[in-house]
Amino acid sequence: MQERAARTRQALVHAAAREFDDNGYAAASLTGIGKAAGTSTGAVTFHFTSKAALADEVHAQGVAVTRHALQQVDHQAGPLRSAIAMACAVVRCLENDVAVRAAARLDRDREDCPPNWRAVWSTAVEEELAKAAGTPSCASANPSLVLALVLYLVHGAEVDVRAQRRRGAPETRAGSASDLFTRMWDMLLPAVEGPPPSS
Repeated sequence: MQERAARTRQALVHAAAREFDDNGYAAASLTGIGKAAGTSTGAVTFHFTSKAALADEVHAQGVAVTRHALQQVDHQAGPLRSAIAMACAVVRCLENDVAVRAAARLDRDREDCPPNWRAVWSTAVEEELAKAAGTPSCASANPSLVLALVLYLVHGAEVDVRAQRRRGAPETRAGSASDLFTRMWDMLLPAVEGPPPSS
């Protein structure tokens, strides 16, 4: 019985994530989420007392997936490259996990949505960029400008992921959003790092 309840609960969370991702918080309804999960509205309210409680669970799962991806980043290449690798990991999460996309959208749709999904990853990136500012290989880099660039590019990648999903195409001629994001950073990193220090 408990296993079945756990499966139903997870099916509801997944259906809610799709609904929040596709239509936003305001347009989502418990009836629609229950229908998408193949269950009744009564089953939804048995597991979640409100749409806000369900959104909190979806958001928490998206945050957990993102945190896990950030923890997997290899930091051996130095703080600047670690920061960019973290941003690339976030874009892959957006591309591959509906709960992450829903968490990103819920951040914008709900003012009372703690912890802020964007803050979870942008704070980690910002910390790495602060470390990078003190290294000889990127002493000329302005951490706040690099962070702003990361934020803009991740937001653009999120928009691209959503557009690709609406079209039903997993990627454009330029490749997937994460491939394109990685290639852009391969192009931008030499400019951010600046010339190698003279001996």
